[in-house]
Amino acid sequence: MDAKKTALLLNTIKFVLSGVGVLACILVINGPNTNAGSQVVEEFRDGFEMSFAMLFTIAVIFACVAMIIAFFVIHFISQPKKTALSIMGILVSFVVYMVFYIGGTSDTSKSLLLKNEVSDGVVLTTTAGIYTTFVALAVAVLVIILLPIYNRFKK
Repeated sequence: MDAKKTALLLNTIKFVLSGVGVLACILVINGPNTNAGSQVVEEFRDGFEMSFAMLFTIAVIFACVAMIIAFFVIHFISQPKKTALSIMGILVSFVVYMVFYIGGTSDTSKSLLLKNEVSDGVVLTTTAGIYTTFVALAVAVLVIILLPIYNRFKK
């Protein structure tokens, strides 16, 4: 299967899943009227709509994971070098994230002056994600700046 057909197939699957999700949200999944009292909320939690919403979310997650795996397998067959570099980039990002996560943070909900208090775990994971993003952006800027210089000296 060539790259254009693969891209078309993956885009078609993506749009079909998006359309099913939008239709499910519009037609089936309606949240409870919270102004009607806690009894209505409890009935919603135990009812069909909540079960459908949870099962649909799980199905979408599994479909996305399957698409990602299929994407990597197809591209690994057609473009092994680029795909291997992509997978290495993902693994390096994971390692950088784990370094920041294990390193911890001194931030708390109070020190961040958050309007709504959140747990320290939320602050820790968010901070690690932000730092990982900054490292990735810094590496990307360095590559953008240094790659033309490297290619010029290589010739």
